[in-house]
Amino acid sequence: MNIASGIPKFFPLTMIQQEGNPYVRDDTMFIKVMVGFAEMPKTVLPYALSLNPGLPTNVQQYIIKQEIERTAQTQTLQQHLATNQ
Repeated sequence: MNIASGIPKFFPLTMIQQEGNPYVRDDTMFIKVMVGFAEMPKTVLPYALSLNPGLPTNVQQYIIKQEIERTAQTQTLQQHLATNQ
């Protein structure tokens, strides 16, 4: 295995081996994989990964889009307030 990539780079083994890890139960590992070809800001990624995986994909995409727009509005407002002080 190429040490510079693979599962150690994706998710540290120490976290997988922790007692009470929510990703490993009864010798089964649960991994959520999102493949998106649209640009998603890294700041929105934790929010996107926290969404209920039971939601249909189009609903998840819509919610993520709303969060991206909300984040952009907040940043614009903060910049506007900073320039007017």
